[in-house]
Amino acid sequence: MRRLLLISTVILLAYAPGFAQRSDLSGLKFCIDPGHGGHSEVTDRHVVPDPGTDFWESESNFQKALLLKTMLESHGATVILTRYTNDYPNDADEPSLTARWTLANQNNVDWFHSIHSNATGGNNTSTNYTMVLIKEDIATRQAASPAAIDMSSLIYSNIRAKDRTQSSGGNISGKPGVYLDYTFYGGPNGGFNLGVLRGLSMPGELSEGSFHDYYPETRRLMNNSYRKMEAYGILNAFLQYYGVPLDTFAIVAGIQTNSDNGKPVNATKVVLLPENRVFSGDNYNNGYYLFDSLASGSHKIVYETVGYSSDTVDVVVAKGEVKFVDHVLESLLPPVVASTSPVRNAQKVNAISSINISFTKTMDTASVESAFSILPPVSGSIAWKDNFRTMSFTPSTHFDHLTTYNVTIAGSAESVTGFFIDGNGDSTGGDPFMLSFTTEAAIAPYVVFAKPSNNDTSYSASGVIGARFSKPMDTASVRASFSITPPIDGTLSFTTNNTTVTFTPKSKLPYGTDFVLRFEGTAASADGVFLDGNKDSTAGDAFVLNFRTEGSATGIAGKDATVPADFSLMQNYPNPFNPTTIISYQLPAVSNVTLKVYDILGREVATLVNQRQSPGYYTVTFSIEGANSAGGGAGRLPSGVYFYKLIAGDFTATNKMVVMK
Repeated sequence: MRRLLLISTVILLAYAPGFAQRSDLSGLKFCIDPGHGGHSEVTDRHVVPDPGTDFWESESNFQKALLLKTMLESHGATVILTRYTNDYPNDADEPSLTARWTLANQNNVDWFHSIHSNATGGNNTSTNYTMVLIKEDIATRQAASPAAIDMSSLIYSNIRAKDRTQSSGGNISGKPGVYLDYTFYGGPNGGFNLGVLRGLSMPGELSEGSFHDYYPETRRLMNNSYRKMEAYGILNAFLQYYGVPLDTFAIVAGIQTNSDNGKPVNATKVVLLPENRVFSGDNYNNGYYLFDSLASGSHKIVYETVGYSSDTVDVVVAKGEVKFVDHVLESLLPPVVASTSPVRNAQKVNAISSINISFTKTMDTASVESAFSILPPVSGSIAWKDNFRTMSFTPSTHFDHLTTYNVTIAGSAESVTGFFIDGNGDSTGGDPFMLSFTTEAAIAPYVVFAKPSNNDTSYSASGVIGARFSKPMDTASVRASFSITPPIDGTLSFTTNNTTVTFTPKSKLPYGTDFVLRFEGTAASADGVFLDGNKDSTAGDAFVLNFRTEGSATGIAGKDATVPADFSLMQNYPNPFNPTTIISYQLPAVSNVTLKVYDILGREVATLVNQRQSPGYYTVTFSIEGANSAGGGAGRLPSGVYFYKLIAGDFTATNKMVVMK
């Protein structure tokens, strides 16, 4: 099987700011500083990406420096290192920062470069950019060496091209990724100069090639071929800066991942033809491989890792080109069940749950559905997601309560590549997978909260009427069980996973009227349990609520009953809510009205009203859909506390509401 997958190319042109073209680096002397040293928790950076794997920044920096030294010397340069070991008998033997720049000054080098990797100092799950720091003159707030700006810009772009890292902004106009150190470490007022650059008498910089606490990068930084790519990046920057032609050989590199789980593959074997060069991968979970010093032209990359299908990719490379060929290796292991919901032997499973089964391979859906069975039998439907790796079974109504169900997927279920399922995890396909779980006891739903409250004697004629139940409800049974006496024309709507029901009258309720709201005991939850209306732990009885609307026209001295006596902002209902809630307010006079929603940091997320309004009662529906997210732009608001604020003339009121998903 031959495929060309995820191939990207980098070609960098020679660039020589202020230098005539030269054939090599002869006559130039460089001081390369491998940052940190000595595997010391005090002076080094230690990360454990996987059990048994210890990453030390000092070791990674040291290996990059050794590789860069060899590369520079092959181009005629003289190179000294600030340290020639990473194994010091004592921490005190490690050269100090002052000793490093002093060594460069004493040897009268032409250029100083310190190699590092970065860290967030926390739980880094996404950050992996490149940056280069240069010494800032504190008095002028400019670069102490203008030449270092150009060199650093080249280092930044070359490392990114070789290691495919993220971009960073920089704090020098027109020079992304390049930072003045005093400003970087202190903001507008400044902070401090990097100790390793502080006393330099020649141009220099410090590179942070990538983030060693971003675990995918940590694992790559354990691979010396990956470190070599960063060394190539720094080398190319020096060659470009001094006007030396770049190497004409090509490079092919990439990352290999497992088709079953998307993770990088260990112990890989990659062969490059026609050269018949073999790359053997490590066991640090990075999947990285590299072939350098390649002649331009056509090549074949043959993937021969044990346990995976052999595959061949044809590539054509030009002189000086870097081509990335990432590749997905097809595992020869049979598919297994990666996860289930509910889990095996789960107890008290919700009776309206779905059964979700995730596989390690893309499955042949017809064979899996034919192999699927459940006892006691339950009718339902099957849906697929995650590129046909996850099957969901949803019962037509609900599972029975306090019942143990046994799910089986027979060994005849297979992947799209023809591997039968390995149900018992013994690496041999063809045996069934079995799952058992027990559902919860029948629990009757009850009304948690209602509005108005029972026996309210002065409820707003334009107020919201509704109830929140203790569990998701069967909407058809709730609608059939609902009544309000005397009868009022209106509509019922459901929100928050069918736990909240709202009755919206088509017109304002009559004043001074006694009402009775009922949900009969025939109202049922989504799992088929009748309503416990009086909370006596017995299902099947009605919920009854009595209330009276505010005074009639004759009861409001000298005022029209449609005109409120004062300004007021009511509590939203339902609250908490998802995805909609109703906000009510009243105006006794013509007013310029604004009603806005803010997040807990005071950032506006929605404007609901912004207009001049007449006296009266008003209701507004607010939805988390389409509101402005914290980062700007429309989107679903996340769970949390929000505030809504009414300004009407000189009147101001603010209430709190909660989005709960």
